[in-house]
Amino acid sequence: MTDLADQGFHRVIRVKAETARLAEIRRFVEEAALEAALDLERVFDLKVAVSEACANAVEHAGCEEVPLEVCARLQARRLTFIVTDTGLFRPPSPPRESFHNRGLGLPLMVALMDEVSFARSPGGGTTVSLSVLLDRGAAIPV
Repeated sequence: MTDLADQGFHRVIRVKAETARLAEIRRFVEEAALEAALDLERVFDLKVAVSEACANAVEHAGCEEVPLEVCARLQARRLTFIVTDTGLFRPPSPPRESFHNRGLGLPLMVALMDEVSFARSPGGGTTVSLSVLLDRGAAIPV
């Protein structure tokens, strides 16, 4: 019998780029991660990292007219969430100096995930890819 990690899956959720939709995205991430049979600690890590990527998209590129898409892909024993927005980047307002405990989202994503990548689309928008390996121990050299 083949397990789900070998078969793979592809799930997508599209929502308005607004903070109120982040809870819906976290539920989507949790369902996909549990379907991939990840342990609860890794499920939590994914929810935090994907939520941070989505919050950044809402803050820097979001507007209700521009959808935010989160895709979950399980293939080759890797679970990847791809966060895509089509908005134009806006710097934060007010000035960065007033964000005492802000700006930690990117380092947090990198710390929690096995692989993180960012790409800007030529027509506007950003894609963030966040991956965890299902066999983490096998990929980490001793």
